[in-house]
This record gives sequence, C-alpha cells and structure tokens, in this order.
Amino acid sequence: MALMTRILILCTAFFVVDGLFAARKFALVVGTNYKGSEISPLNLCEKDAEAMKQSILKTGNFEAQNVRVLMGSQVTRENLRSSIVDWLAREVKDGDQVFFFFAGHGQFMRDPAAKNGMRNFIVMFQRPHVSDDELSQWFAKLRTKKAVIILDCCFSGGIAKKGAATRGAANVPIPEGQDYAVLQNLENVHFQNKVVISSSDDNETAIEIGKPIEHGIFTYFFSKAILNADLNNDKNVTAYEAFFKARNETTKLAAKANHKQVPQISGDASGFMFVAAAPVITPTEPVLPPVPPVIPDPNVHPPVTPAEPVNPENPKTGTLIIKTTYKADQISGGITVFIDQNEFPAKLQYIEMGGWGKVAQLTLTQVPSGVHNVTIKASGYSDQVIKTGIEPNGTTVESITCGLMGKGVISGKVYLENFDKPAEGFILFIKPPANFKSSATSTRDGSFAFTGVKPGKYTVFLRGSARALIKQYDQEVTVESDKITTLDVVLRNIFKK
Repeated sequence: MALMTRILILCTAFFVVDGLFAARKFALVVGTNYKGSEISPLNLCEKDAEAMKQSILKTGNFEAQNVRVLMGSQVTRENLRSSIVDWLAREVKDGDQVFFFFAGHGQFMRDPAAKNGMRNFIVMFQRPHVSDDELSQWFAKLRTKKAVIILDCCFSGGIAKKGAATRGAANVPIPEGQDYAVLQNLENVHFQNKVVISSSDDNETAIEIGKPIEHGIFTYFFSKAILNADLNNDKNVTAYEAFFKARNETTKLAAKANHKQVPQISGDASGFMFVAAAPVITPTEPVLPPVPPVIPDPNVHPPVTPAEPVNPENPKTGTLIIKTTYKADQISGGITVFIDQNEFPAKLQYIEMGGWGKVAQLTLTQVPSGVHNVTIKASGYSDQVIKTGIEPNGTTVESITCGLMGKGVISGKVYLENFDKPAEGFILFIKPPANFKSSATSTRDGSFAFTGVKPGKYTVFLRGSARALIKQYDQEVTVESDKITTLDVVLRNIFKK
C-alpha cells in the first residue's frame, strides 16, 4: 500500500458535426466513500460525484439516458470495465464526446517493471483495483479519439488535517534495504493526446474540506466553474476558463488550510466549450413567396472552434504574476513578455525561492481578462510559452522553471515519508560535480536545485542531515539540454526511536 496523490485528469474531445456543433455526449460518473469496505473510508467522494453529475446535466449538453452513475459498493473493477468497454465502446461513435469522473482513493504499489518501481492504481470498493495502464487500455477501445477523463484521488499519503483531509491511506513505499526512494520525473504517461488536468501537482496532495463546502476542493470549484467561468465576458465557458478559475480558487482555499495545492493542466483544450452563447441569427431580406423564419435550436450545444474564442470588446482586466527561475547573475540582458504576440510591460523584481536562491518575478497589470498565450524571452534562456487565465479584477500567479540555454537543471524536493512533510537540511551530492557545484542542501520547503548542468549522465545521492545519518543510495540521472530533471526524494522516518 502506499503513496496517494489526488489527481484530476481532464481529457477533452471535440469534433465538428454539422458545421460548428458537437456530437452526442456521454458521461460515466463514479464515486465511493468505501463505507462497509475493508478500504479506509472517505467522507465526500460520493458527494463529489453527485455534484459533478448535476453540473454536467445543467450544461444542457448531456442527455440523461447517456449518463451512467456508479456509487458506493457498485464501484468494482468489473462494473467499471463493463461500463467503459461494453457500454461506452458500444454506444460511442466517431465524433462523440465522453466525460468520465472518478472520486475515491488512489495509490502507488510496488512494481519492478514500472517507472520508478511503482505503479498507480485507482482503488475500487473491493479488490482487485485498477491500474492506470489498464484504464488507459480500456479507454483506447472507444471509437472517439479523445475523452474527458477526471480522476480525483490521492497518490501521496493520507495525512489528516484539522478541517481537511487528503484522500489516501499510506506513505510512499520505500524499497527494502534503503532509507529513501528517489522518484524521477513523476508524470502521467497514459491517456496520450488528451488534455490532462490534475487537482494538484505531482509532488503535492489534494484535500477535501468539511464545512462550509464539504467537498474535495478542486472538484467543488471545477463543478461550479464549468457553468459560470466566463472570464472574457463573451457568454461562453471554455475548458481553459473553467480550469483557471477553479485552479485559482483551489490554491487560495488550500492556503487557508495551511496546505499547498496547485492544480495542473497539460495538452491543448482550445475550442472546447462547456457553455455556449446562442448563435446570432442574421435576418434575411423578405422574398416572395414568404419563407418561414429560422428558429434557433433551444438546446444550444457547445460549438467546436479551432482556437480559444476572443472577445475584443471585453473591458475587464486583471493582474498576472510570473514566478521564474531566472537568476540575476545568469541573465545577460533584459526580460521581455508577450501576451498573445503583443509585447506587454512588466515590472521586474528579484525574490528568494527555496533551493533556487534569488530569482526574477514579473508583475503585469491591466491584462485583459480571459485566456491568453504568454511568451517570456530572457537573454541566455530558451523562450518559455505558457497559457494562463486572467480573472476580472483578480490576480493570477504562474510559475515557470527553466535553465540556461544549452544546459540542464536537476531540481526537486526532499520529503519525510510522504509529500506532505518536506525535509529541511539534507545534503544532496552529484558526481561528477555539476558546474563546479557538488552539493545542495534542502531548504525549509524541502527544495534543492543544481543549475547550469552540462548535459550527460550523473549520480545523485543523499548524505543525511545534522539530525540523522542515512544509508547512501546512488540514483543515476540523465540531464538533457534545455530540460528540467526532477527528483523527489522520500525518506523513511529515520527519526523514530
């Protein structure tokens, strides 16, 4: 049993049918609290699933007969397999869209054949559970190329908090004979060519909170955002708008619970709309004989467009803060920021950021609200391109991590037992020395970084801290040009007496 991270995956599917309008939509909603099971119980997963079901029905784009729900003890491997492979694979045609939501436990289990020696599972009401590669294989049987897949579960340790809890039941599994495990480049390698939304970063946990919301916090905000997150005031709600609004609210509420949770998105969701404005009907000149007027369909389906819609008449603005890893002594010139191809003024200041030291932070004010592509150009560094969502009168914070052009970076964090306990004061060594630097010490938040690393193969190992001695375990890593190699080091509780 082991490591739990709450991830939320959104894989959008959008196809053109009869011009601008999407085809049929299907939904499979799954949630269990494990009450009456041998699995440690949760409190709010079934409530999360019900909230998500109600929200997708309220969009008006899912017909009730195309929505199936599995709750409580119904959440078994066979029921899940049958619902995907037998029902969805049979009913869904090329061009249809599929929405899948799972709320429950997740875990890492040891598997020598898997990356980092561990494999992800979503936990059923009873054994056997379902691995991420199995789930990916089942969805591959659908005739539609893409689907909306949301997994809201934990893979990073169930640590009870006052007023909040993570959805998990165990710590990170440490191999026998080792005092720590090194997890390299944690990422989801399944569900390729899809938009992936996770409710927290790879080395964070996601939490559920009791009163006043009584939900997993990202699901709570995302289920509302798909109905009302019209950032650019064009009467549409896109997948990007829903994500960015929910992400900002999730991050703020998690901070109030003394927790760090920053939802992530990857892939291209441009053009997918949860809510669409009614099409504008241009009246035609009268002709003889009279032609009956065209009545717009009262059921407005989300149109599919090749790009994120833009509202040039939107007067609302917000603030964008970009935290970077640009170091003052490594920038040979200035920093320039572009919003949707247009250069935009930015205020530059340098702040302390964990193992990176003093780095550049950019502040942009009066940015038009809505979804934008942002390009950051800094002398000596590769161009960085991100997508962001600006809320009216709000502040959005983005982070970019990069190293010097032609060089690589090794960065990460050190934890005790699970991703909720950063470990300070542990010394990491690299050989051969990278950029004349052979060691780095984990800071208060557990972070460390080796920057300006020449591409090649290295060995990284941990030597402990002033409070604890540990057995050395060598981890080989490969550093590539202009890329970040991430290492998450998880220690046994070596402080126990």
